[in-house]
Order: sequence, then C-alpha cells, then structure tokens
Amino acid sequence: MKSKLDWRDKKDKLISCDEKLKVLEENFDEIKNVTQNAYDDAILMGCSENDFKSKLILLIREMKFSYK
Repeated sequence: MKSKLDWRDKKDKLISCDEKLKVLEENFDEIKNVTQNAYDDAILMGCSENDFKSKLILLIREMKFSYK
C-alpha cells in the first residue's frame, strides 16, 4: 500500500506495514474531515479563522497518550 503521508515510528523509521498504514490514513482522513467541518461551522458563526486555528493548535499541544 502506498501511503499519502510518510508515517514514522519512535526511532524515525518509516512504517511499512500495510495494515498500520491503512489505519493511520483512515484516522487522519477522519480527523481532517471533522476538523474541516468544525472550522467551516465556526467561520459561518462568525468566529475568527485565526482564533479557531490557534485553538486547534492548543488542543494538539495538550494531547496526551491515553492508554496506560
């Protein structure tokens, strides 16, 4: 499977497993679609584009690995 993006492991090696690439791509596409829809909604409701984008960046910066 040829991935649209290069996905790397913790040692900076390219991930080549087709099943892992499929899951990563599907998850990324889902995040992209949900984010685009939320962004469009925010703009339509009068939110500043830069304000919304800065909140997304903050959200990403605050992410923590949730499996323990």
